[in-house]
Amino acid sequence: GGWGKTTLVTNVYEREKINFSATAWMVVSQTYTIEALLRKLLMKVGGEQQVSPNIYKLDAYDLKEKIKQKLKTRKCLIVLDDVWDQEVYLQMSDAFQNLQSSRIIITTRKNHVAALAHPTRRLDIQPLGNAQAFDLFCRRTFYNEKDHACPSDLVEVATSIVDRCQGLPLAL
Repeated sequence: GGWGKTTLVTNVYEREKINFSATAWMVVSQTYTIEALLRKLLMKVGGEQQVSPNIYKLDAYDLKEKIKQKLKTRKCLIVLDDVWDQEVYLQMSDAFQNLQSSRIIITTRKNHVAALAHPTRRLDIQPLGNAQAFDLFCRRTFYNEKDHACPSDLVEVATSIVDRCQGLPLAL
């Protein structure tokens, strides 16, 4: 972690969600059950007050069918954040079939998960270069200084800190 994937997607999601009639942000992580994720998605896109209490009795197939019913005429923006395994998307993808003008965004630190996306639809985030990292560090640390300049007596210490952060924006 620490590359800024979730931060970037959060900004996109917040800016774009007004253009969609259904939205859902799903944190997946390493421990999940497909039924729990599908239930959560159904509650988000169907409105918790509109979802039957029987939702906890439904299996994955029935949950997917209910999601399809809720989404079939709606433009959706769905984020699957912190996906570690292709199986998450592969198991949920049935529910996303035939979604008109909808978008599904996946954040992951795993290349095999990112490979699910078409190469033209994938954004690989790289660490900041030394100059960019130093600039970001100085803007955050010396925000009261003119032009956010690092004081000359702190350049060596600042450089050492920036080097330890290895170009990861959230570490800076």
